[in-house]
Amino acid sequence: MLGTYRQLLKRKQFFLFGGLFLSSAVLQILARRVPGFAEWYAVHIYPCLVRVIGGIANLAPLALDEVLIYILVIFSIGYLIVGIFRMVKKRILPKRWLGDSFGLLIKGGILWIFVFTIGCGINYHRTPFSKLAQLPMEESSVEELEELCLWLTDEIAKTAEEIEVDEEGRCALLPEMRTLTRQAMMDLGEEYPQLSGWYPKAKPVLTWPVLSYEFLEGVFGPYTMEANYNPDIPAHNQPAVLCHELSHLKGFMREDEANYIAYLACTRSEHANLRYSGLLLAYTHSINALYRTDYERFADVRGRLCEQAERDYAYHKVYWKQFEGPVSEISDKVNDTYLKVNAQKEGTRSYGRMVDLLLGEYRRDHRSEAHL
Repeated sequence: MLGTYRQLLKRKQFFLFGGLFLSSAVLQILARRVPGFAEWYAVHIYPCLVRVIGGIANLAPLALDEVLIYILVIFSIGYLIVGIFRMVKKRILPKRWLGDSFGLLIKGGILWIFVFTIGCGINYHRTPFSKLAQLPMEESSVEELEELCLWLTDEIAKTAEEIEVDEEGRCALLPEMRTLTRQAMMDLGEEYPQLSGWYPKAKPVLTWPVLSYEFLEGVFGPYTMEANYNPDIPAHNQPAVLCHELSHLKGFMREDEANYIAYLACTRSEHANLRYSGLLLAYTHSINALYRTDYERFADVRGRLCEQAERDYAYHKVYWKQFEGPVSEISDKVNDTYLKVNAQKEGTRSYGRMVDLLLGEYRRDHRSEAHL
């Protein structure tokens, strides 16, 4: 009788996990091969998952995505200890235990793939934000890139005069930052319908040193629909990082698009510290692109940055210097592979594509002003 029950249970598990794996494969194929499917999913299905799962997770004071990792680690250690104890007591053969463990690992992997697929994997193939925002994406000249950098330099200088600073003279961390960034994203949703609707507050990660050693400023949790961030990074980075992670909750998973959305949300805020954060994010990507394109122009533009921004950049460099090492290098390679697997063929270089979006916006606004 017991043997029959076990066989029936195994058969049910086979169909359950086989179905989940097949569903994941079909959804990935539809997202990659069927035009419009990923956009339809991002608009009609994904928001329901965010509102239900994210709404429940939002009730918890801690980042549940981080808590799940703790639970998984504790479970794995406990499972190993119990398994060794049972094998020592000869209650189970090593071959049987290894087989059961491998089966459990396969089931866990299938579940992970399925949740990842519905939680963010499909959204990597949705309509680019540049098309939704109707930005003129064209080939840009080095002169246009230089103009963009100079414009950002001027905007940073004007905004720097309004920001709150700490005792060291650096950009201060606002105590209400989580509320302000959430509101900034909701306000941006009034301009871009694709970003409208409910947002949770981003959550700080308790084990932030792990993120710092991995050179990560924030993490989106597709299993709990949470926007998590590293609370120890320099204050001038944090508003843009929070808006970046919150943008993933609207189905914009590509890093370049999330950066651009963060820039938009921050720079449209009434609070100078948020605008300053968004402008520095845009400037960093733009000036790096100019450095790779024309060093002489880069040197001229870079030398015009205001004293406040230079002070914050200096601290940024000192902060990340302490975490350099093999862990950060491995993390970068893993992240590069992850992006390529999810159809961002340029890998970590796709972060530089934000400049194309900035140039598209600058070109649109510049042309509009020229016709006035």
